[in-house]
Amino acid sequence: MSLTTGNNSIDSLILSSWNSKAGQAVTLTYSFLTRVPADASTDDASGFAAMTAVQQAGVRTALATWAAVANITFKEVSSNGDIQLGTNDQGRTSSGYAYLPDGRNPTALYLNNAGSYNSNFDAGKFGLSVLIHELGHTLGLKHPGNYDSTGGDIEGPFLPTATDNLDYTQMSYNEGSGFDLNGLYGSTPMLYDIQAMQYLYGANMSYHTGDDTYSFVRSSALQSIWDAGGNDTLDFSACTNATVINLNAGTFSSTSPGYNNISIAYNVTIERAIAGSGGSTIYGNAAGNVITGGAGNDVIYLGAGSDVVRGNGGTDTVVFSKTLSSYELGGTLGSLSVTGEGVDSLTGVSKLQFSDATIQLSSYAALVAGTAGNDVFVSTVGNQIISGGAGLDTLALTGSESSYRLSATGSAVTLTDLGGKGGTDLLTGVERLTFSDGAFALDTLGNAGSIYRLYGAMFDRGPDKVGMGFWIGVLDRGVSLTSVASGFVNSNEFNERYGANASNTTFLTALYNNVLHRAPDAGGLQFWETAMTSGATRADVLIGFSDSGENIGVMAEVIGAGISFTPYLG
Repeated sequence: MSLTTGNNSIDSLILSSWNSKAGQAVTLTYSFLTRVPADASTDDASGFAAMTAVQQAGVRTALATWAAVANITFKEVSSNGDIQLGTNDQGRTSSGYAYLPDGRNPTALYLNNAGSYNSNFDAGKFGLSVLIHELGHTLGLKHPGNYDSTGGDIEGPFLPTATDNLDYTQMSYNEGSGFDLNGLYGSTPMLYDIQAMQYLYGANMSYHTGDDTYSFVRSSALQSIWDAGGNDTLDFSACTNATVINLNAGTFSSTSPGYNNISIAYNVTIERAIAGSGGSTIYGNAAGNVITGGAGNDVIYLGAGSDVVRGNGGTDTVVFSKTLSSYELGGTLGSLSVTGEGVDSLTGVSKLQFSDATIQLSSYAALVAGTAGNDVFVSTVGNQIISGGAGLDTLALTGSESSYRLSATGSAVTLTDLGGKGGTDLLTGVERLTFSDGAFALDTLGNAGSIYRLYGAMFDRGPDKVGMGFWIGVLDRGVSLTSVASGFVNSNEFNERYGANASNTTFLTALYNNVLHRAPDAGGLQFWETAMTSGATRADVLIGFSDSGENIGVMAEVIGAGISFTPYLG
């Protein structure tokens, strides 16, 4: 069969198989040698001894780790097994060795009986790791680098240096990234081992299909979790030091800083996490997680899906991947809902961190949430978070515009009462403010921003308050931006500025000068003239310039927090 998949982390490990076709289940017998086989080599026979009861138990433990992840059934027989196991004297050359399968003849594994480590097969000890490694050979896996115990050349391909270590595969000769800190070896096949073995024999989809809890302590051995279903939990509650918990398949968690001792196999979904007391960094996945913090200061990165976060003590931060404006806040400060990538429920959380803004919840007295409609909030600016939600939302203020100070950090807008009586509000999802003497538009990436940029692109000026109010009202009533742009290019101001019969070249030159602040290049001018000849209207082209990504970015610095306007009441 072909043993090339195109995935280097698999191809660097597989060399042979008991089957002629990838992905097929296999049943293998194994037996413990009581004497040197007739076909044994001189090396095999050197100092031969049968395995002790402890070593035999270690073999059964190691076989079970492989059977857990792949469709391999092992049956113990008294003699002549497909895999035959014994010990011999290998001196200082190796800890053990094994022969790869050819699919027809028995294969053999020998532990070094001169090594004391081959008598302790507890989790995290070298002896168990040796057995898992050597049994990997008997099932078809090779070393992922150009090395072996005798110094011979190994057939490639190979893993890169960064992943050719025991964190990723038991078949490596190189220590894992956390070995100097914890001195622990793997107690299971590791991330790449599981992937490769499942390619050869198929995944064991009957293993751990219930609601499983995987509990860890600081000294937990290296291990990779294969779990075929259910609602499952990583429980780090016994860890009193800082930890990292990552619920994403193919990633590593640490029971202590730098350990990288827990990985989740590919195609595994873990839904829940429980933090320890030393402060945890937790990464959610897209499954809809339940994350329980510990007594420390936790930082929780949420994925897609509807998540539940319980802070449970400490100063906990929840991190969202998008801008604040991408989410709607609801509920109360103590029991928040955040709608965006699903609906996330947060309790006992101190801080919300978005890609463009951070909210320290203790700085505010209350959360006021809007509906899906066009809400009008009445506020005296009392240290509130006001989340408008969907719709066109307005905050009505009693003072004059000059009585307040606005500032923007990303999509978060803070409104401060300069009289000091009302404090400071944080606004998100609120599009408009009204004052006793005017109004202010916060939707700089919405209708108001589009109108402001049209003025700059077409007339090379900012809007007057009355004109701004008129055109905002037009867009707010549902008229298309193309229709508004047509109003600009057919206006008296356009005719007065460029002439009633301005050519397309004159029109395009004006846009280049007003938006890009340069004369048009020949290629660009030809592109736009061809587009207009082919049916693009001046309104279409005006929008193309004014709402280009480049112009939106430039004008964002000019617009700042928002735009003053006089509401049109006609």
